Amino acid sequence: MKTVITGTSRGIGLALTEAALKNGDTVFAVSRSPRGLDELRAKFKTTLIPIEADVSTSEGRAKILKIVEAAGGLDTLINNAGILRKTDTEKDLEESFHLNAIVPFLMTTVFLPLLKSAKAPRVVQISTLMSSMTDNSSGGFYSYRASKAALNMLTKSFAIDHPSVRFAVLHPGWVKTEMGGEQAPIETKESAEGLWKVIHGLELTANVKLQDFRGRELPW
Repeated sequence: MKTVITGTSRGIGLALTEAALKNGDTVFAVSRSPRGLDELRAKFKTTLIPIEADVSTSEGRAKILKIVEAAGGLDTLINNAGILRKTDTEKDLEESFHLNAIVPFLMTTVFLPLLKSAKAPRVVQISTLMSSMTDNSSGGFYSYRASKAALNMLTKSFAIDHPSVRFAVLHPGWVKTEMGGEQAPIETKESAEGLWKVIHGLELTANVKLQDFRGRELPW
């Protein structure tokens, strides 16, 4: 199996990369700085393919596609890269929507033709419970909540328009990362291993749901 994962230099992306490699996948690990992958690179010399690229640019996306095409195809795309802004200026909103919704949309669009040649293609968007309108009882985090809610809607439409591809929007939990903070109760390894089980259990359906890393359905 061949898998592209974005935002792999640290946190959930790095943990997902390790989980995929342990599963036996060949992983195209995309990040702007591949230095965080040095330890995994030494351990998985033949199945880890680091790609230094900026997914927010058309040049970066084209570079990734060229490398993956040359390697012979793709089975799974995991759009993990994203940002959380704690303020909500006009710039925060613009950057959040670009990186959390528009870039995953463009990455998915770029890779769909290649994915459709796979036996059981998958596209996974790393979303968040904070995107849920039903669950929101505390307000705040406008740019993060709204941009991830947009990602969910885009993915729902993808699933309707491309019925041969398995789509998912997944909440990794409150994870102990730079974004989640040290007070978070879930370790990256636990989240990544759970996410990986959910990803490999995906079924073909246009009824995309927001699920957590344990496979539980969450409110939209």
